[in-house]
Amino acid sequence: MYSAAVNAHIRELIELVMEYRDQGQWDKLEHLFTESPYIDESMFNKEAPGKKSPANVLYGWRRMLRDMYYSARHRLGHMDIERTGKKEVAATSEVEARYYSLKEGKRYVHIMDGVYEYTFRKVAGRWKIDSLTLKVVDQRTQPVGA
Repeated sequence: MYSAAVNAHIRELIELVMEYRDQGQWDKLEHLFTESPYIDESMFNKEAPGKKSPANVLYGWRRMLRDMYYSARHRLGHMDIERTGKKEVAATSEVEARYYSLKEGKRYVHIMDGVYEYTFRKVAGRWKIDSLTLKVVDQRTQPVGA
């Protein structure tokens, strides 16, 4: 694939990560990762960064959503995608995440602005996420509708 096609495909994969996460399509999401990607979302969820199986990563995401929130929505911003090798692509994506909760009968939204840094690796002819790091820029909680 030439560069423009690779960039478009990587952009689509990043969009799918957020779509599947918002919709709880965990089985589809699991197939987007290599066997043991490096995951660092410690700025948001306090879990130690490191190589993890996709099943463990997704279990943590499901647990967080189920235990703390009743809904999540991610909106992607600017993306930078760069081919760094024959079988490697680096990408960054701005994201605004909104996590909705209900406390004492009132609805709240936790808004997190950040940047995801990805490394994609080609495995058996398919691009997969080999590393994912979240850098939080800002976060706040407010009543829904405020």
